[in-house]
Amino acid sequence: MIGPAHAASGTVTVRSGDTLYKIATRAGLSVAQLKASNSLKSDTIQVGQVLKLSRVAAIPATPGRAPAATPAAVTYTVQRGDVLSKIAAKYGVSVGALQAANHLSGTLITPGQRLTIPARGAAPAPRPTTEVRTLYTYIHVNAGDTAASIARKYRVSVDKLRRLNGLSSYKYIVPGRKVLVPSHIPVPIPPRPQGRAASHKQLRPLNIPVQIVNVDLRYRDVLIAPVLPGGGLRFGSGARISQLARSSGAQAIINGSYFHPHSYAPAGDIVMQGRMLTWGRIPQALAITPDNRAAIRPSTTGLLRVPLDSAWQGMETVIATGPRILMGGRVQFQYSSAFRDPALFGRAARSAIGLVSNRDLVMVSTKSRLTTTEMAKVMARLGVRDALLLDGGSSTGLAWNGKPVLDSVRKVSYGIGVFTEYTGRRYIR
Repeated sequence: MIGPAHAASGTVTVRSGDTLYKIATRAGLSVAQLKASNSLKSDTIQVGQVLKLSRVAAIPATPGRAPAATPAAVTYTVQRGDVLSKIAAKYGVSVGALQAANHLSGTLITPGQRLTIPARGAAPAPRPTTEVRTLYTYIHVNAGDTAASIARKYRVSVDKLRRLNGLSSYKYIVPGRKVLVPSHIPVPIPPRPQGRAASHKQLRPLNIPVQIVNVDLRYRDVLIAPVLPGGGLRFGSGARISQLARSSGAQAIINGSYFHPHSYAPAGDIVMQGRMLTWGRIPQALAITPDNRAAIRPSTTGLLRVPLDSAWQGMETVIATGPRILMGGRVQFQYSSAFRDPALFGRAARSAIGLVSNRDLVMVSTKSRLTTTEMAKVMARLGVRDALLLDGGSSTGLAWNGKPVLDSVRKVSYGIGVFTEYTGRRYIR
Protein backbone atom coordinates (compact mmCIF):
# COMPACT_ATOMS: atom_id res chain seq x y z
CA MET A 1 0.00 0.00 0.00
CA ILE A 2 1.28 3.51 -0.82
CA GLY A 3 0.67 6.28 1.69
CA PRO A 4 -0.79 9.64 0.61
CA ALA A 5 1.60 12.05 -1.09
CA HIS A 6 2.01 15.52 0.32
CA ALA A 7 0.49 18.39 -1.69
CA ALA A 8 2.47 19.83 -4.56
CA SER A 9 2.78 23.06 -2.63
CA GLY A 10 5.34 21.28 -0.38
CA THR A 11 3.88 22.55 2.88
CA VAL A 12 2.15 21.09 5.89
CA THR A 13 0.06 22.74 8.58
CA VAL A 14 0.91 21.74 12.16
CA ARG A 15 -1.97 19.96 13.90
CA SER A 16 -2.59 19.23 17.56
CA GLY A 17 -0.21 16.51 18.77
CA ASP A 18 2.30 17.05 15.96
CA THR A 19 6.05 17.19 16.66
CA LEU A 20 8.92 17.88 14.31
CA TYR A 21 9.85 14.21 14.51
CA LYS A 22 6.33 13.03 13.54
CA ILE A 23 6.11 15.47 10.64
CA ALA A 24 9.63 14.65 9.42
CA THR A 25 8.88 10.93 9.62
CA ARG A 26 5.66 11.32 7.59
CA ALA A 27 7.53 13.38 5.00
CA GLY A 28 10.52 11.06 4.75
CA LEU A 29 12.87 13.74 6.04
CA SER A 30 15.24 14.09 8.96
CA VAL A 31 14.45 16.55 11.74
CA ALA A 32 17.57 18.49 10.79
CA GLN A 33 16.36 18.84 7.16
CA LEU A 34 12.95 20.02 8.29
CA LYS A 35 14.46 22.58 10.66
CA ALA A 36 16.82 23.82 7.94
CA SER A 37 13.96 24.22 5.43
CA ASN A 38 12.10 26.40 7.91
CA SER A 39 15.02 28.20 9.57
CA LEU A 40 14.02 26.81 12.96
CA LYS A 41 16.42 27.36 15.85
CA SER A 42 14.65 24.92 18.19
CA ASP A 43 12.23 22.00 18.06
CA THR A 44 9.28 24.11 19.21
CA ILE A 45 6.33 24.35 16.77
CA GLN A 46 2.76 25.62 17.19
CA VAL A 47 -0.65 24.42 16.02
CA GLY A 48 -1.57 26.18 12.76
CA GLN A 49 2.05 26.87 11.83
CA VAL A 50 2.82 26.19 8.15
CA LEU A 51 6.05 24.30 7.51
CA LYS A 52 7.87 23.94 4.20
CA LEU A 53 8.75 20.47 3.03
CA SER A 54 11.86 20.03 0.97
CA ARG A 55 10.25 17.56 -1.41
CA VAL A 56 7.09 15.61 -2.20
CA ALA A 57 7.16 12.26 -0.42
CA ALA A 58 5.32 9.08 -1.29
CA ILE A 59 6.14 6.56 1.38
CA PRO A 60 5.16 2.89 1.63
CA ALA A 61 2.83 2.60 4.59
CA THR A 62 2.47 -0.33 6.95
CA PRO A 63 -0.96 -0.61 8.56
CA GLY A 64 -0.83 0.54 12.17
CA ARG A 65 2.66 2.04 11.92
CA ALA A 66 4.14 5.29 10.70
CA PRO A 67 6.20 5.03 7.49
CA ALA A 68 9.90 4.46 8.07
CA ALA A 69 12.21 7.38 7.47
CA THR A 70 15.73 7.24 6.14
CA PRO A 71 17.18 10.58 7.19
CA ALA A 72 20.47 11.81 5.82
CA ALA A 73 23.45 11.72 8.17
CA VAL A 74 24.09 14.85 10.22
CA THR A 75 27.50 15.65 11.65
CA TYR A 76 28.51 18.01 14.42
CA THR A 77 31.93 19.40 15.26
CA VAL A 78 32.64 19.46 18.98
CA GLN A 79 33.22 22.96 20.37
CA ARG A 80 35.15 23.98 23.47
CA GLY A 81 32.96 23.47 26.54
CA ASP A 82 30.76 20.83 24.88
CA VAL A 83 29.83 17.68 26.75
CA LEU A 84 28.11 14.65 25.31
CA SER A 85 24.88 15.16 27.26
CA LYS A 86 24.63 18.77 26.07
CA ILE A 87 25.00 17.74 22.42
CA ALA A 88 22.50 14.91 22.85
CA ALA A 89 19.94 17.32 24.37
CA LYS A 90 20.51 19.84 21.57
CA TYR A 91 19.58 17.29 18.93
CA GLY A 92 16.91 15.50 20.95
CA VAL A 93 18.67 12.13 21.08
CA SER A 94 19.83 9.99 23.99
CA VAL A 95 23.45 9.91 25.12
CA GLY A 96 23.44 6.14 24.51
CA ALA A 97 22.32 6.58 20.90
CA LEU A 98 25.00 9.24 20.37
CA GLN A 99 27.64 6.91 21.84
CA ALA A 100 26.49 4.02 19.67
CA ALA A 101 26.50 6.11 16.49
CA ASN A 102 30.09 7.16 17.14
CA HIS A 103 31.42 3.93 18.71
CA LEU A 104 32.19 5.69 21.98
CA SER A 105 32.74 3.54 25.08
CA GLY A 106 32.65 6.55 27.43
CA THR A 107 31.62 10.20 27.43
CA LEU A 108 35.00 11.84 26.72
CA ILE A 109 34.99 14.12 23.65
CA THR A 110 37.50 16.74 22.46
CA PRO A 111 37.15 20.07 20.57
CA GLY A 112 37.33 19.56 16.82
CA GLN A 113 36.04 15.97 17.03
CA ARG A 114 33.28 15.27 14.48
CA LEU A 115 30.25 13.37 15.71
CA THR A 116 27.53 11.63 13.74
CA ILE A 117 24.12 12.66 15.05
CA PRO A 118 21.65 9.76 14.87
CA ALA A 119 18.00 10.20 13.94
CA ARG A 120 15.81 11.28 16.80
CA GLY A 121 14.32 8.27 18.54
CA ALA A 122 17.17 6.01 17.48
CA ALA A 123 17.77 3.35 20.12
CA PRO A 124 21.27 2.75 21.44
CA ALA A 125 22.97 -0.22 19.84
CA PRO A 126 22.88 -3.28 22.11
CA ARG A 127 25.98 -3.62 24.24
CA PRO A 128 28.41 -6.27 22.99
CA THR A 129 28.33 -9.54 24.89
CA THR A 130 31.76 -10.76 23.84
CA GLU A 131 35.26 -9.38 23.63
CA VAL A 132 38.28 -10.67 21.72
CA ARG A 133 41.21 -11.65 23.93
CA THR A 134 44.66 -12.95 23.06
CA LEU A 135 44.97 -16.42 24.55
CA TYR A 136 47.95 -18.72 24.21
CA THR A 137 47.73 -22.39 23.36
CA TYR A 138 50.04 -25.28 22.54
CA ILE A 139 49.75 -26.93 19.13
CA HIS A 140 51.37 -29.99 17.59
CA VAL A 141 53.85 -29.41 14.80
CA ASN A 142 52.82 -31.54 11.82
CA ALA A 143 54.93 -32.86 8.98
CA GLY A 144 55.55 -30.05 6.51
CA ASP A 145 55.06 -27.28 9.10
CA THR A 146 57.77 -24.66 9.30
CA ALA A 147 58.36 -21.75 11.62
CA ALA A 148 57.31 -19.45 8.77
CA SER A 149 54.07 -21.30 8.00
CA ILE A 150 53.04 -21.50 11.67
CA ALA A 151 53.90 -17.83 12.22
CA ARG A 152 51.86 -16.87 9.16
CA LYS A 153 48.86 -18.95 10.30
CA TYR A 154 48.82 -17.39 13.77
CA ARG A 155 49.71 -13.88 12.57
CA VAL A 156 52.99 -13.47 14.41
CA SER A 157 56.53 -12.93 13.24
CA VAL A 158 58.95 -15.84 13.13
CA ASP A 159 61.10 -14.04 15.71
CA LYS A 160 58.16 -13.74 18.13
CA LEU A 161 57.28 -17.40 17.60
CA ARG A 162 60.84 -18.40 18.45
CA ARG A 163 60.90 -16.12 21.53
CA LEU A 164 57.60 -17.54 22.77
CA ASN A 165 59.09 -21.01 22.66
CA GLY A 166 62.62 -20.20 23.80
CA LEU A 167 64.14 -21.23 20.49
CA SER A 168 67.30 -19.75 19.02
CA SER A 169 67.63 -19.28 15.30
CA TYR A 170 69.71 -22.46 15.25
CA LYS A 171 66.94 -24.64 16.62
CA TYR A 172 64.29 -25.91 14.29
CA ILE A 173 60.62 -26.56 14.84
CA VAL A 174 60.26 -30.27 14.15
CA PRO A 175 57.20 -32.51 13.65
CA GLY A 176 55.81 -33.95 16.88
CA ARG A 177 56.95 -31.01 18.95
CA LYS A 178 54.47 -28.77 20.76
CA VAL A 179 54.83 -25.03 20.29
CA LEU A 180 53.10 -22.11 21.97
CA VAL A 181 51.11 -19.79 19.70
CA PRO A 182 48.74 -16.85 20.26
CA SER A 183 45.07 -17.06 19.27
CA HIS A 184 42.52 -14.25 19.15
CA ILE A 185 39.36 -15.72 20.63
CA PRO A 186 35.98 -14.11 21.46
CA VAL A 187 34.99 -14.72 25.08
CA PRO A 188 32.00 -13.49 27.15
CA ILE A 189 32.42 -10.05 28.71
CA PRO A 190 32.42 -10.66 32.47
CA PRO A 191 29.70 -9.11 34.63
CA ARG A 192 30.51 -6.14 36.84
CA PRO A 193 32.49 -7.20 39.96
CA GLN A 194 30.43 -7.37 43.12
CA GLY A 195 33.11 -6.90 45.75
CA ARG A 196 36.83 -7.18 46.29
CA ALA A 197 38.77 -9.54 44.07
CA ALA A 198 39.55 -11.70 47.10
CA SER A 199 38.74 -11.45 50.79
CA HIS A 200 39.55 -13.45 53.91
CA LYS A 201 37.21 -14.06 56.85
CA GLN A 202 37.07 -16.12 60.00
CA LEU A 203 33.54 -17.36 60.68
CA ARG A 204 31.74 -19.97 62.78
CA PRO A 205 29.05 -21.60 60.61
CA LEU A 206 27.27 -24.30 62.63
CA ASN A 207 29.51 -23.14 65.51
CA ILE A 208 32.60 -24.53 63.74
CA PRO A 209 35.57 -22.13 63.37
CA VAL A 210 36.64 -21.91 59.72
CA GLN A 211 39.00 -19.84 57.60
CA ILE A 212 37.35 -18.64 54.37
CA VAL A 213 38.61 -16.99 51.20
CA ASN A 214 36.02 -15.60 48.79
CA VAL A 215 37.11 -14.91 45.21
CA ASP A 216 35.23 -12.77 42.68
CA LEU A 217 36.02 -14.25 39.26
CA ARG A 218 34.40 -11.29 37.50
CA TYR A 219 37.75 -9.52 37.66
CA ARG A 220 39.79 -10.06 34.49
CA ASP A 221 43.10 -9.96 36.39
CA VAL A 222 42.20 -12.74 38.85
CA LEU A 223 43.92 -16.05 38.18
CA ILE A 224 43.31 -19.39 39.91
CA ALA A 225 46.21 -21.75 39.35
CA PRO A 226 48.09 -24.65 40.95
CA VAL A 227 51.07 -23.53 43.03
CA LEU A 228 53.91 -26.03 42.78
CA PRO A 229 56.90 -26.57 45.09
CA GLY A 230 60.18 -25.07 43.97
CA GLY A 231 61.16 -28.32 42.31
CA GLY A 232 57.85 -28.63 40.49
CA LEU A 233 55.96 -31.91 40.26
CA ARG A 234 58.80 -34.36 40.64
CA PHE A 235 59.48 -37.42 42.75
CA GLY A 236 59.70 -36.60 46.44
CA SER A 237 59.08 -32.89 45.96
CA GLY A 238 56.63 -31.21 48.33
CA ALA A 239 56.24 -28.10 50.47
CA ARG A 240 54.17 -26.87 53.40
CA ILE A 241 51.52 -24.22 52.80
CA SER A 242 53.66 -21.60 54.55
CA GLN A 243 56.50 -22.30 52.11
CA LEU A 244 54.21 -22.08 49.06
CA ALA A 245 52.77 -18.81 50.38
CA ARG A 246 56.20 -17.21 50.75
CA SER A 247 57.51 -18.28 47.36
CA SER A 248 54.48 -17.84 45.10
CA GLY A 249 53.29 -14.27 45.61
CA ALA A 250 49.68 -15.49 45.67
CA GLN A 251 47.07 -13.51 47.58
CA ALA A 252 45.69 -16.76 48.99
CA ILE A 253 46.60 -20.45 48.90
CA ILE A 254 44.77 -23.56 50.05
CA ASN A 255 46.15 -27.09 50.00
CA GLY A 256 45.35 -29.14 46.91
CA SER A 257 44.03 -32.65 46.38
CA TYR A 258 45.33 -36.09 47.33
CA PHE A 259 48.80 -37.34 46.43
CA HIS A 260 51.08 -40.31 46.94
CA PRO A 261 52.62 -40.05 50.43
CA HIS A 262 56.15 -40.86 49.22
CA SER A 263 56.40 -39.71 45.62
CA TYR A 264 54.09 -36.68 46.08
CA ALA A 265 52.50 -37.51 42.72
CA PRO A 266 48.96 -35.98 42.54
CA ALA A 267 46.14 -38.51 42.28
CA GLY A 268 44.05 -36.64 39.69
CA ASP A 269 44.16 -34.41 36.64
CA ILE A 270 45.97 -31.09 36.86
CA VAL A 271 45.95 -28.55 34.02
CA MET A 272 48.11 -25.47 34.48
CA GLN A 273 48.49 -22.70 31.90
CA GLY A 274 46.57 -24.86 29.44
CA ARG A 275 48.96 -27.83 29.76
CA MET A 276 48.07 -31.13 31.36
CA LEU A 277 50.66 -31.85 34.04
CA THR A 278 49.14 -35.01 35.55
CA TRP A 279 46.12 -37.26 35.11
CA GLY A 280 44.48 -39.89 37.26
CA ARG A 281 41.34 -41.65 38.50
CA ILE A 282 39.62 -38.87 40.44
CA PRO A 283 36.25 -38.41 38.70
CA GLN A 284 35.43 -34.74 39.45
CA ALA A 285 37.36 -31.52 38.94
CA LEU A 286 37.20 -27.77 39.31
CA ALA A 287 37.64 -26.45 35.77
CA ILE A 288 38.20 -22.77 34.94
CA THR A 289 38.32 -21.07 31.54
CA PRO A 290 40.84 -18.30 30.75
CA ASP A 291 38.03 -15.73 31.09
CA ASN A 292 37.31 -17.00 34.62
CA ARG A 293 34.13 -19.06 34.27
CA ALA A 294 34.33 -21.89 36.77
CA ALA A 295 32.46 -25.19 37.01
CA ILE A 296 32.68 -28.51 38.79
CA ARG A 297 32.43 -31.20 36.17
CA PRO A 298 33.29 -34.84 35.47
CA SER A 299 36.88 -35.64 34.62
CA THR A 300 37.27 -36.18 30.88
CA THR A 301 40.20 -38.54 31.36
CA GLY A 302 38.95 -40.61 34.30
CA LEU A 303 35.31 -41.24 33.31
CA LEU A 304 34.85 -40.36 29.65
CA ARG A 305 38.13 -41.85 28.47
CA VAL A 306 38.90 -38.90 26.21
CA PRO A 307 42.43 -38.93 24.68
CA LEU A 308 44.78 -36.80 26.72
CA ASP A 309 45.40 -34.37 23.88
CA SER A 310 41.65 -33.68 23.69
CA ALA A 311 40.95 -33.59 27.42
CA TRP A 312 39.77 -30.39 29.09
CA GLN A 313 39.65 -28.39 25.89
CA GLY A 314 38.84 -24.72 26.43
CA MET A 315 40.19 -24.76 30.00
CA GLU A 316 43.12 -22.91 31.50
CA THR A 317 43.12 -24.45 34.98
CA VAL A 318 41.84 -27.87 36.07
CA ILE A 319 42.20 -29.44 39.53
CA ALA A 320 40.68 -32.89 39.99
CA THR A 321 39.74 -33.56 43.58
CA GLY A 322 36.87 -34.81 45.65
CA PRO A 323 34.71 -36.46 46.62
CA ARG A 324 31.93 -34.11 45.60
CA ILE A 325 30.22 -33.20 48.84
CA LEU A 326 27.66 -30.66 47.52
CA MET A 327 25.68 -30.69 44.30
CA GLY A 328 23.11 -27.98 43.61
CA GLY A 329 23.16 -27.04 47.27
CA ARG A 330 22.36 -30.58 48.42
CA VAL A 331 24.63 -32.61 50.67
CA GLN A 332 25.92 -35.76 48.96
CA PHE A 333 26.04 -38.98 50.95
CA GLN A 334 27.29 -41.39 48.27
CA TYR A 335 30.67 -40.98 46.62
CA SER A 336 32.54 -42.45 43.69
CA SER A 337 34.19 -45.84 44.10
CA ALA A 338 37.49 -44.05 43.41
CA PHE A 339 37.44 -42.99 47.06
CA ARG A 340 38.02 -46.24 48.99
CA ASP A 341 40.37 -45.23 51.79
CA PRO A 342 38.40 -45.49 55.07
CA ALA A 343 40.55 -42.72 56.54
CA LEU A 344 38.94 -40.32 54.11
CA PHE A 345 35.57 -40.56 55.85
CA GLY A 346 36.70 -40.39 59.47
CA ARG A 347 36.97 -37.23 61.52
CA ALA A 348 39.82 -35.00 60.39
CA ALA A 349 40.82 -31.43 59.75
CA ARG A 350 39.22 -30.40 56.46
CA SER A 351 39.70 -28.24 53.37
CA ALA A 352 37.20 -27.80 50.55
CA ILE A 353 36.67 -25.65 47.49
CA GLY A 354 33.30 -24.70 46.04
CA LEU A 355 31.21 -22.39 43.91
CA VAL A 356 28.32 -20.11 44.83
CA SER A 357 28.02 -19.33 41.09
CA ASN A 358 30.33 -19.77 38.13
CA ARG A 359 31.95 -16.43 39.07
CA ASP A 360 32.08 -16.85 42.87
CA LEU A 361 34.71 -19.21 44.27
CA VAL A 362 34.99 -20.15 47.95
CA MET A 363 37.93 -21.86 49.69
CA VAL A 364 37.47 -23.13 53.26
CA SER A 365 39.82 -24.74 55.81
CA THR A 366 39.31 -25.77 59.40
CA LYS A 367 41.36 -27.59 62.00
CA SER A 368 38.14 -28.88 63.58
CA ARG A 369 37.85 -32.62 63.13
CA LEU A 370 34.85 -33.13 60.86
CA THR A 371 33.35 -35.95 58.81
CA THR A 372 32.83 -35.41 55.08
CA THR A 373 29.11 -34.88 55.68
CA GLU A 374 29.74 -32.27 58.37
CA MET A 375 32.11 -30.39 56.06
CA ALA A 376 29.42 -30.46 53.36
CA LYS A 377 26.94 -28.90 55.78
CA VAL A 378 29.44 -26.18 56.65
CA MET A 379 29.90 -25.34 52.96
CA ALA A 380 26.13 -25.29 52.41
CA ARG A 381 25.68 -22.92 55.37
CA LEU A 382 28.17 -20.57 53.70
CA GLY A 383 25.96 -20.41 50.58
CA VAL A 384 28.07 -22.75 48.44
CA ARG A 385 26.09 -24.64 45.77
CA ASP A 386 28.70 -27.11 44.53
CA ALA A 387 31.78 -28.26 46.44
CA LEU A 388 34.67 -30.69 46.30
CA LEU A 389 36.63 -31.96 49.26
CA LEU A 390 40.37 -31.30 49.17
CA ASP A 391 43.01 -33.31 50.99
CA GLY A 392 42.55 -33.15 54.77
CA GLY A 393 44.18 -34.18 58.02
CA SER A 394 47.80 -33.06 58.27
CA SER A 395 47.65 -31.63 54.73
CA THR A 396 45.00 -29.05 55.68
CA GLY A 397 46.22 -25.49 55.33
CA LEU A 398 45.34 -22.01 54.12
CA ALA A 399 47.44 -18.87 53.70
CA TRP A 400 46.51 -15.22 53.21
CA ASN A 401 48.79 -12.36 52.11
CA GLY A 402 51.85 -14.58 52.14
CA LYS A 403 51.34 -15.87 55.69
CA PRO A 404 49.65 -19.07 56.86
CA VAL A 405 46.45 -18.70 58.87
CA LEU A 406 46.36 -22.51 59.11
CA ASP A 407 49.65 -24.11 58.14
CA SER A 408 49.78 -27.69 56.94
CA VAL A 409 51.52 -30.05 59.35
CA ARG A 410 53.15 -31.95 56.53
CA LYS A 411 54.40 -31.13 53.06
CA VAL A 412 51.80 -31.19 50.29
CA SER A 413 52.16 -31.96 46.60
CA TYR A 414 50.81 -28.56 45.52
CA GLY A 415 48.50 -25.73 46.54
CA ILE A 416 45.69 -23.86 44.82
CA GLY A 417 46.62 -20.20 44.48
CA VAL A 418 44.59 -17.03 44.01
CA PHE A 419 46.45 -14.27 42.16
CA THR A 420 44.55 -10.97 42.18
CA GLU A 421 46.78 -8.69 40.09
CA TYR A 422 47.84 -11.08 37.36
CA THR A 423 48.85 -9.32 34.14
CA GLY A 424 50.65 -12.15 32.36
CA ARG A 425 49.52 -14.37 29.52
CA ARG A 426 46.27 -16.31 29.71
CA TYR A 427 46.19 -19.81 28.27
CA ILE A 428 43.58 -22.08 26.74
CA ARG A 429 43.81 -25.80 26.26
